[in-house]
Amino acid sequence: MNDNLSTFESLSNELLIHLFQYFNTPDLFQSFYNLNIRFNTLIESLNHLHLTISSNDHSLHLNLLSPYIHSLITIGEVDINLQHFENLHHLILHSPSDKLLNQFENITLSHLESLSIPDILFGMSPIFEQIFSNRFPHLKSCHFFGFETIETIGKWTQLISLRILKIGFIDYHVYKVILFTCPNLYYFKLKMFQSYLKLSNIQTHLNLRKLEIHSEINDWRYNDQLIDSFLGCVINLEQLSISRSISISKLVEFIPDYDWFASIIAIRLPFLKHLIVSLQIEYHSGFMEFISTETRRDLRKFFLNAHQNRYQSRFIIK
Repeated sequence: MNDNLSTFESLSNELLIHLFQYFNTPDLFQSFYNLNIRFNTLIESLNHLHLTISSNDHSLHLNLLSPYIHSLITIGEVDINLQHFENLHHLILHSPSDKLLNQFENITLSHLESLSIPDILFGMSPIFEQIFSNRFPHLKSCHFFGFETIETIGKWTQLISLRILKIGFIDYHVYKVILFTCPNLYYFKLKMFQSYLKLSNIQTHLNLRKLEIHSEINDWRYNDQLIDSFLGCVINLEQLSISRSISISKLVEFIPDYDWFASIIAIRLPFLKHLIVSLQIEYHSGFMEFISTETRRDLRKFFLNAHQNRYQSRFIIK
């Protein structure tokens, strides 16, 4: 009877690999690694191993795990050497320490495809320098917290691989450099701040298809001039999202004369398919009841009339 019983080791390689996917990475290595050569080979062949490390994890055998990790998330001030993660493709750093960020000046992550540092306020300038100096030649996606202003460029070189970029406050000058540096950029999300630099023409970017602009500039007329300049070089854009704010006390000035970028789009974006405009109302004491249902209805009506179904358009009031 015992001869008919199946053991775990008698399972096929395909089935073992399927079962291994139900284990988190530390448990997988602790349970099966170094049991035999076959299990070691199967585990090492897994090419999508994920690991999350927090500042409370002290028992992980990182020297054993790190060469095989495909995706890494750190939370808090963890003490690790990123250089040991030689197969790393995806990296997310939540609230990293300065010590961890400083490693970017020396590490070489030759397989890195995506990098996200979504919640750090300051200290990102050295990271930008490394990213845009093409230290990571396979990098396709970058996401940084949208607070810090990028004012200096340094010695940036072309980053051919980058397709997705979500970044903080930039002016027109930095915008120009990023588009030139990243000729294959497909999706660009940014925050726009007021610049007194002289606006000049830039080389047309042919591959950008999706652009999200967040603006906190109160001067709408100057804001429109900047947006016009930002759109003037992305003629193949298909999706545009603009988020802006306005004081409730000034809102009436823009009803019904404001054209909600319709004239700019008609000139700049012949291939636009989707438009989203999000309006953040800044309330002040004494005006809390000013935005009535009728006013909201009028805003949406004027917005839709301005664009006249030339593309799918959506208006959001917050």
